[in-house]
Amino acid sequence: MKVNVQQFLADAGITEPFYPGKRLVQPCRQSGDFKSHCVVLDWRDPERIRIEVKPGLSGKTLAVEQVKQYPVSFQTPTFVEIEVVDTTKSARTEDDEEEGEEGKARGKSGGGSKGQKKGRSLSDISDFMNKAFSDIAEGKIPESGKITEMVVMGMQIAQEAFDKVFDKLTQQINHAKVATTDLLAEAGKFITRYTPPAFLQPKGNEDKVYKYDINKNENIGFTGPSMV
Repeated sequence: MKVNVQQFLADAGITEPFYPGKRLVQPCRQSGDFKSHCVVLDWRDPERIRIEVKPGLSGKTLAVEQVKQYPVSFQTPTFVEIEVVDTTKSARTEDDEEEGEEGKARGKSGGGSKGQKKGRSLSDISDFMNKAFSDIAEGKIPESGKITEMVVMGMQIAQEAFDKVFDKLTQQINHAKVATTDLLAEAGKFITRYTPPAFLQPKGNEDKVYKYDINKNENIGFTGPSMV
């Protein structure tokens, strides 16, 4: 399923700039003990955005003893993986194609001599990188992405239900309250059940084994864009 990332942020009520290298935590404060949760938007991998619902307000992975005190709906993983469309790469491809066409045209006008593809100069590359960095610094984001995986309460959602579930999740983020059971209701029959974490008892109707890694999305301190 294709999504407009910029439109999603607007519909979800997220006003803080979000760009490659950034990790945002949207708190969802609720009354009562162990009810508050958060939505973590993680773009530290420039090619992928991960939207994850986590117990607590910090966005960090809590210890098992703490997680057990939250409702089961927050004890199992709920997340969406979005593959980012590399518009920069597309622009480079189009430029290369144009340069190739120009080379062919020059070859024909030169009495049949072979046209050579003009390469980028160091100045062109430098200008291109400076422009890309400026876009990131200004909070500009790609126009589109593609949902590659969606899991709600440890159950994988089929592509047929991506649209309905993602729209529902967007609305819930905007209202600062994520109800994962409602998301499953939107998914209907298009789900695959995974085994729960070790501290939860399997129901026996699971379809696949899910490998849990508590450190997979731990906050490692990135708060802005970086260039390696």
